[in-house]
Amino acid sequence: MNSRLSFSAAILLLLASCGGATRNNAADGAVANDTALNIQADSGGSLDVQPLNGYFVKNSIQVKDSLTFWLIDNPAAFDSLFGVAKTMNNKIDRPDFGTQVVVAATMPSTYYGTQIQLASATTDNLTNNAEMHFVATAQAEKNSYSTTPLWVGSIPKTGRTSIKVYTGDQLSTTLTIKE
Repeated sequence: MNSRLSFSAAILLLLASCGGATRNNAADGAVANDTALNIQADSGGSLDVQPLNGYFVKNSIQVKDSLTFWLIDNPAAFDSLFGVAKTMNNKIDRPDFGTQVVVAATMPSTYYGTQIQLASATTDNLTNNAEMHFVATAQAEKNSYSTTPLWVGSIPKTGRTSIKVYTGDQLSTTLTIKE
């Protein structure tokens, strides 16, 4: 009698763990099929940006806008805008204009220690366009000298046609890459 009771209890546990009888519900199948059909490829991705260190805006360049953006595709234009800030300890990152273009952001000279930073950079794989979001932060105390804030970075040449450049969430300009 004890073995029959144990056997019955085991069968009940087995049925409970399997969820009882199987259902064949057409609505459940439709949901599963809808989910499978709505799978979409991720069209966005991260833009490969390499910050370039060791440069300053040449004194002959007068920046008037709050944030000015440049897209540079050749060494002559790059060298006309930026000087090399070489010290004993720093490494100068030189862009490869054969495989890269340079994006630069600068502001007018200021006595407040201001830093321009790239907050995010994304690419749309479907349109091959990109977005770059910049932020600028300043110190509260005034310095006895002025500096021209600068951010310089390179991105790969991949047939990209335009780069939307934002200051925070506000569109500042669209840079167009020449084919």
